[in-house]
Amino acid sequence: MLRDALFYPQRGPGWLWAVITGSLLTLVGVVLFVPLIPVQGYLLRVIRSTAEGRPYPPKFTDWGDLFVDGARSMTVQVAYTLVPVLLVLVAVLAPTVGYPQLETPLLAIAGFVGAVVAVVLPAALARLATSDRLAAAFDVRAIAEAARQPIYVVAIVEAYVALFVISGLGGVFVLILIGAAFVFYGQVVGYHLFARGYAGAIGDGRDPMERPKASDE
Repeated sequence: MLRDALFYPQRGPGWLWAVITGSLLTLVGVVLFVPLIPVQGYLLRVIRSTAEGRPYPPKFTDWGDLFVDGARSMTVQVAYTLVPVLLVLVAVLAPTVGYPQLETPLLAIAGFVGAVVAVVLPAALARLATSDRLAAAFDVRAIAEAARQPIYVVAIVEAYVALFVISGLGGVFVLILIGAAFVFYGQVVGYHLFARGYAGAIGDGRDPMERPKASDE
């Protein structure tokens, strides 16, 4: 899946404009934050489009919907990552308030919870994207069922490889425009793989890109 997914952002008419738009929004968002909201909305649209079996990435259209979807995606991400972040914060502060013995166990717990979040968060975002309901992102039973499927596990491992490697290159080149392009490109590849894993997990166990393709919008 990973080899095929690496070329996903380059497919279909208008792909270059989508990459340029996403890269510029990512670059400006480093300073202003607000442009990151439609970027997150676009990534949610990538999940939705992929889960439906569409072979091409979506376009930056319907900006109002992008902002709404982006805000909902960020809400889900904050909700899922809040506990491990708070655990790390408490662990760091523990020695300063006289409880140094709590630092190591709290960091260990935070690491475990963070690993669980890394596994289930893609499924939560996929449920949000495919159902268009915020509550669906917190359906623990449905998310756990998807997360235990082999195709989902393979897909998210490949997705995180893409996110860390490609987006990591963006961090290296962060001071020039090409850095933002790497970050955005890596996110599109990663979210595309999230969707492929989730769609396969709740379906017939096959990669949705191997099913008969729906026509692109």
